[in-house]
Amino acid sequence: MADDERYEAKIDDFTLQMETIEDTIEKSLAKYEFPFRDGALIEDMGQKARVIKIRCYWYEETYEAHKDFVKHLTKKDPYELLHPKYGLMKGSIDSIVIRHSDLKKTAEVDLTFTEGLISKDQAEPKYVNKGAVDWGVEDDFATGQTELIEELETDARDLLGTEAKEILSTILDPAQGLIGQFTGISMKAREYVKKAETFVTDLTGTLSTITNPADSLLAMITYPSTLSGIVVGTIARTLERYVSLYDTLRTSPTRFLSSLAGSFASLADDEEDTGFSKYVTIASAQRRALETAYIFRDDEDSRDVVKRLESTPSFDALGNYVKPESTEEILTVDEIETILADVRTDIQDAVDLSRNMTSLKSTAADLLFHVNEIKLERGKIMTVETQDTLPLHLLCLKYNLPYNYADRVNSINRIKNPSFTPAGEVKIYVR
Repeated sequence: MADDERYEAKIDDFTLQMETIEDTIEKSLAKYEFPFRDGALIEDMGQKARVIKIRCYWYEETYEAHKDFVKHLTKKDPYELLHPKYGLMKGSIDSIVIRHSDLKKTAEVDLTFTEGLISKDQAEPKYVNKGAVDWGVEDDFATGQTELIEELETDARDLLGTEAKEILSTILDPAQGLIGQFTGISMKAREYVKKAETFVTDLTGTLSTITNPADSLLAMITYPSTLSGIVVGTIARTLERYVSLYDTLRTSPTRFLSSLAGSFASLADDEEDTGFSKYVTIASAQRRALETAYIFRDDEDSRDVVKRLESTPSFDALGNYVKPESTEEILTVDEIETILADVRTDIQDAVDLSRNMTSLKSTAADLLFHVNEIKLERGKIMTVETQDTLPLHLLCLKYNLPYNYADRVNSINRIKNPSFTPAGEVKIYVR
């Protein structure tokens, strides 16, 4: 594993400088011996608990912290070891050997870590993000809303100075005008609150005939009833109404995301005069990333259906034809990469506006990891030249593809009549 792919070594909340001394992996084998027979019948009963021996180093400014670490290791609860190469492991610590010198302020702690029971899901090789890309991005989105509120408050403090504390901490009634709820503030602060009120009023009236879904992610996020919370919450709900407006375009993911991008950009441009365009741009990138994660999730679900149908026999045991279920079109690798590139461009624009919002970087990493993983499973595509008109099923067989691939091949060519595929260039999958 390359150095840039290593995890940060940790046990629970303690970051470690460590090296692996020994890694023991044993099989649990049942051996059956028989009279007058050489050898034995061996049955593999699975893997024994993995035992890892590691050495942790504490020195100079970190020396005193090793005492808290050793004290922590006396508890009886299971431990979480984040190994630099193996990732997250849960188990127990069997033994601890400590060598330390107060004079030199150095300490070495040798540990023997035994991994706990591995569930069936953990044991099966699969990548985490395939079914969970939306979960990770949803978490980043929720964190990002809090970070956006903090970003707005930081900008307000830079603009208004000490007066910002009172303005930002005042609990407001969202149903009433903002400016009327503040008294005794300076003209500069009054102008700022007035612009915020105009901004909120404009966004509240945007697509006001569309109702925000009751079961959406925003329904689970609580925005504080402060000026910053009202502003960011209003932006999020407005962007969600645009998502509902274009919901019928989800069957064409590229068009759906492009429509969102255009509308979000126009909304940000319209708010240049109020000074809140920055927050619309950042929130737009967050929302587009969230919708991209949903599209990737739905596409993987559709792909699983296609794979299942392709492995289903076309005729039953009596020789009767079984009509296949209809399938949705799945994204090609090129389409996935194009969608990812577009949303990462949006995220980069948002990061340029606010370097402190780590959730944006986490979202970009989640989406990239997911795409890199699914590209390993997506079929590679090549273009072939056909000389004659022929059925698409026959074309599949000609290039060593099961005839069940016909629907998938058709989805990347958009052939009007698959029974008479015209001569010329045709895209096919490579097995």
